[in-house]
Amino acid sequence: MNNASFWPAPFRAAVSLTFDDGLESQLRTAAPLLEQAGLRGTFYLNPAGDWQTRLARWQPLQARGHEMGNHTIQHLCSLNNNLPWQRGHNAIDWTLEQIQADILEAQRRLDALFPAQGRNSFAYPCYESTVGRGRQRVCYTPFVAEHFVAARHKGEMQAALANDPLYCDLHHLSSWPVEHQPGALMVGLAEQAAQLGRWAVFTFHGIDEGGLAVSEADFRELVDFLARRADIWTAPLAEAGAYVAGKQG
Repeated sequence: MNNASFWPAPFRAAVSLTFDDGLESQLRTAAPLLEQAGLRGTFYLNPAGDWQTRLARWQPLQARGHEMGNHTIQHLCSLNNNLPWQRGHNAIDWTLEQIQADILEAQRRLDALFPAQGRNSFAYPCYESTVGRGRQRVCYTPFVAEHFVAARHKGEMQAALANDPLYCDLHHLSSWPVEHQPGALMVGLAEQAAQLGRWAVFTFHGIDEGGLAVSEADFRELVDFLARRADIWTAPLAEAGAYVAGKQG
């Protein structure tokens, strides 16, 4: 079976648009632009603090078909730093049991807010899938694989290296972090991946917001391209992941 025949008709490839950290511009700009184009995305949320009140605003999006994914409570990172915002939840200092508990509690809270969602995906904070250091460093991908249909990591910014649906590890998927990237580059990545029958995953943070932003004009260029392409399946990560899992067997 070649990749072009892998996907449900009439599609020849898949794209998943994913958004991290529950930023205001995702509600204000990204989601409306997606919906105007008839597209759906995956929004990775951190149910910390007053999570019930803060994340209630995302319930209408989930009801309209967008996915609300698990991005942990503490947004655990190391990045080989110990910055003020990391203290107390630095991946270097945590154990496997701690990250497992955080992920499960995050999912319990998301299930309470979005009970009808059914299937869920996960995004590794800062694209890191390990805790500890040196000889004590351990990977928590096997735990993620027990609880989620798919999980998003990071890959190289090359269209030829988009996820091969026949071969990919569903719980360590490659994605393209596209902050500060022009629309033409993003469109080119999607187009080239489509020619190969691959599954392209994009990672966004803010839309004209924050230090990892992409401009609204550039984001709109990608969305408009995907809306025109009836042969590209733009689907939330868990939905595409469930399809791939069924085909991989």
